[in-house]
Amino acid sequence: SFPRLESVVCHCRLPPRAPPPSSTRITVDFPRCNSDIMASAQPLLPGPGAAQKEAKHTKFSIFYGANEYLETLSKKYEEYDELAELLKVSPDGGADADAFPAAKDDQKEGESKKSAKMLSLDVDDDKRSKRTKRSVPTPNVPEPMPSNLAFMFAKITLEQKLYMWNIYTLIFVAEALSIVAYWALLKFDLLPFWVATIVMGTIMAALGIQNVYILHDVIHGATFPPYEWQAYITHPFADFISLPWMEMIMEHNRHHNSTFDLLNHGEFGWDPANWLYVLQEWTPAWYGWLTVPLVPLWHFIGASDTGSLFAILWWMNFPDACPSGKCDKAFWTKWLPARVKHNLFV
Repeated sequence: SFPRLESVVCHCRLPPRAPPPSSTRITVDFPRCNSDIMASAQPLLPGPGAAQKEAKHTKFSIFYGANEYLETLSKKYEEYDELAELLKVSPDGGADADAFPAAKDDQKEGESKKSAKMLSLDVDDDKRSKRTKRSVPTPNVPEPMPSNLAFMFAKITLEQKLYMWNIYTLIFVAEALSIVAYWALLKFDLLPFWVATIVMGTIMAALGIQNVYILHDVIHGATFPPYEWQAYITHPFADFISLPWMEMIMEHNRHHNSTFDLLNHGEFGWDPANWLYVLQEWTPAWYGWLTVPLVPLWHFIGASDTGSLFAILWWMNFPDACPSGKCDKAFWTKWLPARVKHNLFV
């Protein structure tokens, strides 16, 4: 253990020097040190009892604590009950939704009534795909679990989720600063145009790739951000119009629920990503050589998950209409306001 502060004493002695002439003698009286100021009776590290007391999160705190984030997750799953029902039939097996009472209640209610088309699998009475007649695949978990593979099947901890969102925030800040840096290089003629463009373009491309990587991992592992404002920084540079964060989560889980096998798109229902792959569906045919090169262009004009064309496609299908054919009431109270706020920020 570390010694207490009051036990550390430092003695310093200056070498002798000749006194100045009497006519210019200067006397300086240093006050005696107050032991209450120079030393503390508390140890440098907290004791065993104090270690168990976690500091509560306040509005002035920089980062959330695990307990506060757990409370946030519970409230979010209660608010977005559609996600809880969608996760119930997902390959992830419910993910975090199984851990919260509100989500469990929503799942039980969903089991007692026919789920909406967008929130359920398109299967027959035997729980098999209507297209391929294949049953819903189940994860092939090794039994017994090898110690060197256990981490691949372990759920992400709350601390890891907070870490992912902190890194996500760091990436957004770096992306914003790279734009400012590029402007400064051109504004003040610090580098020639093409040199500045190549250097900053490389940095921006690397940050954009990392943004996509962590966006996908956060969707599956750390769905809800600790702070509301972090939902707006996930993909603001992707397009002029895009899906809000919660609808990004919904559409991507809809994709996984419909397509368990990437070689058989839409096997268990409508897959919003189907048109993203339409130009490469016939790669064995000779004309695939003509269409596959157009895939990057198709992405660029907004067909990818964070693009404007994809957003319009999703908005035309979600949320499901009421049995009467009218808009679901959640459309006006939840989804439409979120779309407006997100795109105003973008």
